[in-house]
Amino acid sequence: MGLDPRRWRVTDTDPVDSGRERAFVGYGTHRPKLDDKGRLTIPARFRPGLADGVVVCGWFTNTLSVFPEDEFDALVRKVRPTANLSERHMAFFRLLVSGAEVQQLDSQGRISIPASQRNYAGLDKDCVVNGLGERLEVWDAEAWDRYSAENLPVFSEMEGTSLGIEF
Repeated sequence: MGLDPRRWRVTDTDPVDSGRERAFVGYGTHRPKLDDKGRLTIPARFRPGLADGVVVCGWFTNTLSVFPEDEFDALVRKVRPTANLSERHMAFFRLLVSGAEVQQLDSQGRISIPASQRNYAGLDKDCVVNGLGERLEVWDAEAWDRYSAENLPVFSEMEGTSLGIEF
């Protein structure tokens, strides 16, 4: 697997969506602040993978995810068929899609986080943006600090063998 710097794409294919190249956004943690208008500056290192548009949606553990638009579309294609399996599946699908916001980064690399999404994720001022490869995760800074402190022992215990891989 390698990064094609001309297109900021991972050059391997998505094993679930056969043949489709996955978008690459980046890795790492940054701590930007929301401005008074609810705008979040996306760190510069993540912007190339988001230049064609993003989808911001609610995610697990009261966070937001920022997907390249094509990655979110691929996710919807995978989740949509499960919506008819049960009311829980339908509820997940409805909430995922109905709460999603399609946006473009502005000239300063910012996205606007709607009040409903800020409330869901508890975002006020201090945020954490984690690059998870194909998407970004946005946390309230205090919530992230608690979560990472609580889960550091899990990280330490897992090691490669618990994941079924060797390092």
